[in-house]
Amino acid sequence: MLRAVAKAASASTRRAAHASRATCPSDRLRALSTSADASTTATEGEGEGEGEGGPSAVNRKLTESARAVRKQSSAAIGQRRDTWGWLYDLTDSGETAERWVNGANARLSDRVKTAMYLMHKEDPETWTMSALATKYKIREQRVGAIVALKRSEERFVENNETLYHDLETLMEQSYGTVDVGTGERHVTDVPTTPMFQTVSEYERGRAARPKKFVEASELARKEEKVLVREFFERLRYNTLETGTNLNRVSRRASAPRRPEGGYALHVTPLGDTPLEPYIANKDGTQRALNDDEREYVRRRTPKPRRRIL
Repeated sequence: MLRAVAKAASASTRRAAHASRATCPSDRLRALSTSADASTTATEGEGEGEGEGGPSAVNRKLTESARAVRKQSSAAIGQRRDTWGWLYDLTDSGETAERWVNGANARLSDRVKTAMYLMHKEDPETWTMSALATKYKIREQRVGAIVALKRSEERFVENNETLYHDLETLMEQSYGTVDVGTGERHVTDVPTTPMFQTVSEYERGRAARPKKFVEASELARKEEKVLVREFFERLRYNTLETGTNLNRVSRRASAPRRPEGGYALHVTPLGDTPLEPYIANKDGTQRALNDDEREYVRRRTPKPRRRIL
């Protein structure tokens, strides 16, 4: 008798599984949710007094489980911070993981940002990016980004587009603001190791000529010049100041149609020749590169340099 009941139960289970496969995914999810609610209600106790519109036992259980996981994760993070890891501060600010002084540079108030933009707009020769960076004790890249964003905001105001000032005010109230930075700058480290060399009797008495050593501050200054130049090149390209007419579509689904007669070719003369790169048209004529084409060639040309961290 028990064997017959088990066979009947397995057959009904197979029919239910076949029926669930025939339904759509949303129906399956709805059925699973309903069965989970029913099983949880049956196992966790009856007569809890919940109404139809109140939270189900499953939702309450999931919420409590998620809260417990968050507490365990927070405790584990605190233990890891106390037991392992290190912070190497290259600045003179005495920063730690809990005392991040230079984080204030990213919290300049909107009033200060607007003043920076107006100063640069009214007198760009006096208030250059470098001058504003010195005045507000931040890096030139941050000044350039602020000015570009304020210029974009001004265009939005002229076009009567929606600006979410309430959200901006809420963010400033939540994280706080400052009127001047902490003097952020690019820093680098020059690791040094002892270097020993075996010399002969003849070389021992000669004057040593050690390799020129570059101080960390000098190396940081040279790297900062490269970083500033590359940042503003990319900023001008991203804000359509350069390469305005270039096609910026990437990952094409299909190749563009070939024009009648073929493409024009970009020719770069090689060797010792005074000729500049030019465009050879399909009709045999030549012309010089325009600004967009020069920008495209510049961006496509590899610029090998030392990696800057």
